[in-house]
Amino acid sequence: MQYKKKVKIVNNAGFHLRAVAVFVREAEKFKADIKVKNDAIEADGKSIMGLTTLGAGKGVEIEIKAEGPDAKEAIAGLMKLINDKFGEAE
Repeated sequence: MQYKKKVKIVNNAGFHLRAVAVFVREAEKFKADIKVKNDAIEADGKSIMGLTTLGAGKGVEIEIKAEGPDAKEAIAGLMKLINDKFGEAE
């Protein structure tokens, strides 16, 4: 089954390289196929290089899609990570 959710990037630095790396580490914990979309650009949620092409700064709304046996859990975990500002102290 496929799940998708939209979420705003809330940390000050946006979806920068360190945040992307943290996102990918979390995404790799799941078997689900994960895609992240910003406007017309879609990237593999388990690819650092792909995700850096999204250019999602603070306040940008992205869509996370997951399909597979643990898709619902993947979406929940990744949304929590984003809402927790990727663990960054600001």
